[in-house]
Amino acid sequence: MPLIAQFASVWLISVLLLLAQPQNQSDQPDVRLTSDLVLLNLTVTGPDRRYVRGLRADDFIVLEDGVAQQITTFSSQETPLAAAILLDVSGSMQQMVRIARGAARNFASKLRADDVFALYVFADQATQLQDFGSSPELDERIWSLQAEGYTALYDCIYLAAKDLSQRPERRRAILLLSDGADTKSSHTLDTCLRMASDAAVTIYAVNLTPPAHARRADSIAAAGVLQTLAEKTGGRYIDDPGGMRMYQAFEEILDELSHQYTLGYSPTPEKRDGKWHKIEVKATKPNISIRTRQGYLAPKRN
Repeated sequence: MPLIAQFASVWLISVLLLLAQPQNQSDQPDVRLTSDLVLLNLTVTGPDRRYVRGLRADDFIVLEDGVAQQITTFSSQETPLAAAILLDVSGSMQQMVRIARGAARNFASKLRADDVFALYVFADQATQLQDFGSSPELDERIWSLQAEGYTALYDCIYLAAKDLSQRPERRRAILLLSDGADTKSSHTLDTCLRMASDAAVTIYAVNLTPPAHARRADSIAAAGVLQTLAEKTGGRYIDDPGGMRMYQAFEEILDELSHQYTLGYSPTPEKRDGKWHKIEVKATKPNISIRTRQGYLAPKRN
């Protein structure tokens, strides 16, 4: 074999061996949820309900089904955020769309330089109107949308959570603005919750049901669904009849997102049973409250 060809062969083998070597975790910022990694976004407050700063990984204890887990990845509030804003533009939102658009624009304009957001709308179907990016402006098409049709709420959550699962950011959130129950989706509450769990997404649900409708049976049921979405994922449910405090609600959500911790662990023993596993996170220091998602649905071994 000619000398040049031998050199080329040795060089190619060396490159392939280098690429096959495992990378140091600190060199891989885009940690994604896999079957053996569970990511948790933590909201940590003190007795005065103020956010607690400066905690380290060893200040937390993670229990899965009552069994202590080893924290393998940890980051503080400086971690970049990926947020999906979901706007209900179905027929019942006719009076709320204008206020919701304004609040969404205000939220986007106050994100940090490393944060990104995407805009989704849903009525008869769910659509990503604006891809993830750091621009503070909403896609101009949002201003011409008319409120009409049914409510594909679950489909939109599923779509946004699936897109978020592909993002490199470790902190991922959905901001959901709606005033009613799902009436159109092909997905169910369980399937969209599972997708949100798989993607380590925290859901913040703002209920915009008008005060006059708040006591109707369908409105009460819708509020229960929004509460479930928030509680199961470690987010918050905000009741805002008629959108009277929507701007304030978005300010509160943004403030919370900027003070979160993110940690990850690989379940021991490894879970591939297709079952729900309860998660509890405790602090080693006193008088600290922690809010995070309540568990996850493990993949099922084939």
